[in-house]
Amino acid sequence: MGLNFIFTVDGDWDEYFYDKLPKCKRRPDKKHLLGLIKREVKIARSINGKILHFVHTSPVTREYFLQPDFVALWKKIEKKGGSIGVHCHEEGLFNHGKLEDPSKLEQSIHSITVPLRDKGLNLISYRGGYLTFCKSIIPILEKNGIILDFSCSSGRYLHYKGKLIADWRGAPKNYYHMCYHDHRKEGKSDVVEIPLGKLKQRALYIDITSLLDIWMVARHLARKERAIEGNMIVSLLTHTYEFSSWWKRLKIRAVLFICSRYGGFISDKEVLDIIRHKRGAGKI
Repeated sequence: MGLNFIFTVDGDWDEYFYDKLPKCKRRPDKKHLLGLIKREVKIARSINGKILHFVHTSPVTREYFLQPDFVALWKKIEKKGGSIGVHCHEEGLFNHGKLEDPSKLEQSIHSITVPLRDKGLNLISYRGGYLTFCKSIIPILEKNGIILDFSCSSGRYLHYKGKLIADWRGAPKNYYHMCYHDHRKEGKSDVVEIPLGKLKQRALYIDITSLLDIWMVARHLARKERAIEGNMIVSLLTHTYEFSSWWKRLKIRAVLFICSRYGGFISDKEVLDIIRHKRGAGKI
């Protein structure tokens, strides 16, 4: 029983989103990005290292984050109590809320999971760039040993360059096994959705949400958890580029403090323990 938060950081950098630039200009500055990720690790100490860093992969930087300096950081995150996940920015593959070329997305996931697992890292979590997702991704995740998805922001309905790339209307606001026929409904797949913590339009999206609204969401979730049977598991979201200035880092620290007053922070591996316990009790 309890309210559980997972602190997630999408490993993106500013230049990636400047899509009018050539690919070579959109790649990150290695030294600068390494410094930002080290700041993530430092701030996560306040929650016992329980950070879930999503490693970026995209046509811009397919194997960039497999370099030894980055792999050493991924291992440090795991050693300190955190985890590494897969963050595929393949938004160009989506239209009408559907994945147009599943094989390309599977190749993208495969390109990061296999090399990192070969280096001893344990990846079980996924988040789509721009929170993209659809039902055809579920079997791809299962095939590639990805058990948890963090792409849900309940109510999200996003168009990108005129294409519908994310539809989370009506999705649950607590963790759930996804349905093969509709990713927004509970079902019998092996993939468990961990949604972004929300209260109506307010969300635990640190980059764009005020501290007052963060507090209101956390308080609401704590009250909701007390009214239900079982655990509540939701995520907080920020990005690596948010660690670039002291005032943004101060805000992130404040958010972690606020949420810790209402619940506990857990790793993605600890989510599995909660799910197994629930299954053992015959509740799913």
